[in-house]
Amino acid sequence: MPLRALHTPMIRVALIVAPLLTACASLDATDQVDREAPDDWPFARFAGTWTLQNDTFQQVWDGSTVETRTIPNHITICDRVNTDKSILCAVDAGDFQGHILWAYAEQSKSVHHLSHFGTSRLGTGSGSLDDQGNLQLTIAFSDEPQETYREYTYTWVDVDTYTMTSRQYDEDGAATGNWYGGTFVRFTGE
Repeated sequence: MPLRALHTPMIRVALIVAPLLTACASLDATDQVDREAPDDWPFARFAGTWTLQNDTFQQVWDGSTVETRTIPNHITICDRVNTDKSILCAVDAGDFQGHILWAYAEQSKSVHHLSHFGTSRLGTGSGSLDDQGNLQLTIAFSDEPQETYREYTYTWVDVDTYTMTSRQYDEDGAATGNWYGGTFVRFTGE
């Protein structure tokens, strides 16, 4: 393939995502970790296919009103891409789709985040991963006011369940009261 062909967006995406989708399609949904990954893969707990528990997602956009949304058939597929220190998650939430890439910097023990959702929600940030696999990230988004950010917390309930909560902070570092999140369970195909 000529090198210039790699400059077309669809070719680049296909080269990056195709191995992930192939790997994910061959995963047994009941697997608890990626059996092909090295023992020290920092994101092993996140590997697999995930869905929202009871299709339920909650959010607050006005600082106080909790909205409960039903998102049927939400699927997140996470797998090692081609390094031992990264993971790519493809998210299909109905009319809202995207992907998340996490990379672990071993020397600093930090996690770097890059995501893109919908047509304009680009997220960049960093954080940390503890010994139990719980992840905390500080992320700025392109479609939210400048100098604001979100604190994401991924907390493991058990090997097949984790919670994700995103809390918004203003340019002064004060909580706005806006948040969203849900409980994710390993998808078993049932």
